[in-house]
Amino acid sequence: MPTRYENEEYLEQDEDEREAARRRTALIALMVTAGLVMAGLFLVERLREVSAVQDCLLTRAPNCNDLVKPPIPAGGAPSTTR
Repeated sequence: MPTRYENEEYLEQDEDEREAARRRTALIALMVTAGLVMAGLFLVERLREVSAVQDCLLTRAPNCNDLVKPPIPAGGAPSTTR
């Protein structure tokens, strides 16, 4: 009959399992950080575009349409007709 100590010995993680858990945690943290950085870069670029359009509109320039991209139709392909 195994003693209590022998049963608990199998439940403890050895050094290899702890190292694997640390690496997995670090990899997940790296992926989350990379995702946040990419989202931040997208947000900065989008805010820069909106700011350029607002600046143009505030100066009452007649050619602000050149700064705005035409919308993409629901079908996905850009329209060739005007």
